[in-house]
Amino acid sequence: MSSPLALEALTAQALQSVRYVLTDFDDTLTLDGQLPTPTLAALYRLQAAGVGVIPVTGGCAGWSDMMARVLPVSGVISEGGGVFLQPENGCVEYEFFVAEELMRARQAELLTLLEPLLERFAPLKLSRDQAYRLTDVAIDYGQEIRPPATAQCQALLHELTELGLNAKVSSIHINVCQAGVDKYAMAAKVLAQRLAIAPDHMAQQVLYVGDAPNDETMFAKFPLSVGVANITQHLAHMQHLPRYITAQAGGLGFAELADKLLLAQTKKAL
Repeated sequence: MSSPLALEALTAQALQSVRYVLTDFDDTLTLDGQLPTPTLAALYRLQAAGVGVIPVTGGCAGWSDMMARVLPVSGVISEGGGVFLQPENGCVEYEFFVAEELMRARQAELLTLLEPLLERFAPLKLSRDQAYRLTDVAIDYGQEIRPPATAQCQALLHELTELGLNAKVSSIHINVCQAGVDKYAMAAKVLAQRLAIAPDHMAQQVLYVGDAPNDETMFAKFPLSVGVANITQHLAHMQHLPRYITAQAGGLGFAELADKLLLAQTKKAL
């Protein structure tokens, strides 16, 4: 398993065919919980250049609805792959990984299982945005909890895995979804069915950016994969690493990548 290369090693030629940038949100587009000005500017510049951006987040559908309506994005994959939100003519269309009623029923089952389990893993708790989630259950270990309860997070994650549950760790939450749901599974579906990207073209036309272990399936599937600098704290515990890494953290790292991508595409146009 090779260490990520510095972003400088990513060639302009490799970036010239990119049509979509898929990106995690928390701690990838944000920095210290805020969306930096250079990051927002980068999103608008990418949109103007014809490069679509799709946040792929463990964040709740309520939060993602706001992103789809307000930010210059082509859509949002939300709740770790449970639902895709696409802006269309001033509205937002929802597409669930499987039928919505089935996902809501499984979410209720997971809540019934997890709520009593959490009593043994204080200070972990359901995330404050659980009421705005449509498909999964999020357990807070580092969003409202300071300092992050990393040891308890890993202990609970181990128990959830032993129970056979589909649980993944982000930079702030443990997200528990129904079987089969993950970021890549929904991304592949959206790219092929909604955006007409042929499966054999995804490696050249899609770039992924992330910061945490729950991005591993994306790093494994997309050769053009980039970690923002703050991912270094997780690399020792990950099996699938990003190919490249930015010099700066969070949203500033994303803006760093966007500058490089836009320069490469400008050279192609000349």
